[in-house]
Amino acid sequence: MPQQFTPCWPGECRAAISLTFDDGMPSQLARAVPMLNEADLQASFYLVMRGADYLEKLAPWREVAKAGHEIGSHTVGHICSHAFRDNPAAKGLENMTLDDIEKDLVEAKSRLRQLVPDQKEMSFCYPCYMEHVGRGPTRQSYVPVVARHHIAGRGKGEFPFANHPATVDLHYAWSWPAERMPGSQMVGLVEACVAGNRWGILTFHGIQEGHLSVAESDLRELVNYLKVNHGRVWTAPVAKVARRILDWRAANGI
Repeated sequence: MPQQFTPCWPGECRAAISLTFDDGMPSQLARAVPMLNEADLQASFYLVMRGADYLEKLAPWREVAKAGHEIGSHTVGHICSHAFRDNPAAKGLENMTLDDIEKDLVEAKSRLRQLVPDQKEMSFCYPCYMEHVGRGPTRQSYVPVVARHHIAGRGKGEFPFANHPATVDLHYAWSWPAERMPGSQMVGLVEACVAGNRWGILTFHGIQEGHLSVAESDLRELVNYLKVNHGRVWTAPVAKVARRILDWRAANGI
């Protein structure tokens, strides 16, 4: 017989949903944040902390944090695989070490602390969803590095599966890339989470901006649905959901 656990989600909620936004794109500030604030929903926004002028450049995100949204780490360098390039000498995950990636993560977190000093916990977002350094016989996962510095890490999973609070690897939680996804499909994914008492994470980039875009009307359809269904679906940032899962696991001996 499967082990019986107490309910994980608050109140009468039967699922948790996290809306996550990568790269700090202008359309997120212009379109997503006002839409979410109007619906009284909080999300996770993952910023790349590059450049000597990062505090000035990212200053508008301080107000986003004050509205209850999570400002999370997307590294300093946003380094992905060499497979996207044709120059083997270019910087990429394959020619980095665990020490290299840890230095980046520590610096990014330090910069985030300066940007949003009142935020107690922050999650991490893997650039390009990739969690490795090295190649072939030297390839290693840097998930353990993320685990040393962040309460959770958001990666990419097996579509259309969501995260169960008893089994999810909080430092590589699965998400669904939502670019070009219709609102009706997003709502369907949330309803599947309700049926299984699971945690679903949707990943967005631009809102009618860039090559990984979602239509503003589709995002609004999802946001309106989550607002209406707040009594059965808990919408919260990744770090907040991760903290609840950790506390729930401790209470249930997991």
